[in-house]
Formats: sequence, structure tokens, C-alpha cells
Amino acid sequence: MRLFPLHRYVLSLTLAIAISGCTSGQSWHAEEVTGHLPDLSFSLISDRGIPVTAKTYEGYLLLMYFGFTHCNAECPVSMARLAHVVRLLGNDAEHTRILFVTLDPQRDTPQALHRYVAQFDPEHAVGLTGTIADIERLTKQYRAAYRPRSKIEAGDIEHGDAVYIFDASGQARLLATSSDSDDNLAKDLHRLLTASL
Repeated sequence: MRLFPLHRYVLSLTLAIAISGCTSGQSWHAEEVTGHLPDLSFSLISDRGIPVTAKTYEGYLLLMYFGFTHCNAECPVSMARLAHVVRLLGNDAEHTRILFVTLDPQRDTPQALHRYVAQFDPEHAVGLTGTIADIERLTKQYRAAYRPRSKIEAGDIEHGDAVYIFDASGQARLLATSSDSDDNLAKDLHRLLTASL
């Protein structure tokens, strides 16, 4: 699988923040996107086969990642990393959820997603699926770097490694990538949790 580059997207977000003069008293380790991405909004099916919306996870700090269960490269690495970051939160982990949104809803059934996310963090990770239109709508909503599998040419889905971080009220706050260390990401999450609890 080739990784679809996020550099252009991250650069444009950085420039947008700089131009708008959006500054905070204390800088974040991950990219701050407060006010630049919409609040969390979706209607999908969980890995337990039940309909869920953003309201279902209200009150939790959310780490949303787009991937698919047949991914052999980036997804397992990213999910293992997110599970590690959540463990670094200690007792605050109970207020955190990892939302693994499939980019391959035709193959990733709720049962397949449940088995997949349970390998990394059965307590805090949730698999989400829906119709192709549902997934496309969500990726466009958050400008996720994503190229679906071609109907003509066989091959893997191409996607980025971005993690979209939402506070307990569902507001988009941070955008993390593999360039952010686990320790620094955990510090940012602790800070968000402290502000919301």
C-alpha cells in the first residue's frame, strides 16, 4: 500500500491558521485546527452492529482515524500507536475513545471491524462503518486524504495517517500525524481532558 501524502493538506491548514492570526497562550504539539474543521457529525454503524452518531460519544475525547481492516501497512501501525497513546493517559483513558472509520465498507462488516479493533484496544477502540455514501461524506467533511480502490484496476485503498482529535463536546481541536511522538500526543490529550473534565 502506498501512503497518500498529507503534506499539502497540513501545510494549507498551517497557513490558514497563521493568516487568521489564531494564536493561543500555549502551543500544542499536534496541529491545532480549532475553528478550521467542523464539529463532529456522523450517522454510522458501530462494530457491535448498532446505529451510532456523534452524540453517542459525547463526553469522550475522540481520536478519529480512517483506515480499513485489510490494510497491511499503515493501519496496524497507526492503531497500535493510538492504543499506546491511550495507555499513556492512565486513568484518563476511560474518558477517551478511538474511532476507527473504515474506508472499505463493502468488505468491513461490523463483525470484521469488531475483531480488528479488539486486537489493539478492546476497551477504548470502536469500529465504524456505513454506506459508501456515508463514508465519502465523512471523508469530505474532514478533508481526509483518501483515494478509493479503483473499479477498473485492482489495488489497495490509498489514504493518509491523520488522526482527527475532538474534545468532549465534539469540537475539532487537533490534527496529529505519524510525525507527532506518542509522548507529545499524550500530553496534548491530557491537556484537552483537563480542560473538559
